[in-house]
Amino acid sequence: MAFKYSVSLRVRHPDVDPEKMIVGIGRTARRYWTVGEERKTPKGTPLPGIYRESYCAFDLGESEDGQLADFLRQTLVELEHAAEFIRDLRRTGGEVSYYVSWFPGDTGETFDVDLLADMARLGIDLGIVPVC
Repeated sequence: MAFKYSVSLRVRHPDVDPEKMIVGIGRTARRYWTVGEERKTPKGTPLPGIYRESYCAFDLGESEDGQLADFLRQTLVELEHAAEFIRDLRRTGGEVSYYVSWFPGDTGETFDVDLLADMARLGIDLGIVPVC
């Protein structure tokens, strides 16, 4: 049995407006907030404190095909138009990362040097969280 995965792109920055992140990435954000806003749950319930940074989360997709490396390769191609924007974000203190929820199956995955180099060239970190 192949494994299941879900991938989002997470963008954080000390002070860039999330609307600029949305335009720069060129996708619809699932969730976002602005530095200094009061914290709240996804359903809008207030939480204590304020956000310390601006943030956007973009859903990229999910599958049960066990082909995560190929999926990431394809999303890198799709994000190529945002390369300069991502470089500017990182240069000014921002972070851009794939956030992978991995539902283990009977197989693993190899992220070859070419994929990792392309991620590094574009400035995208990789975070993987196993979900049991």
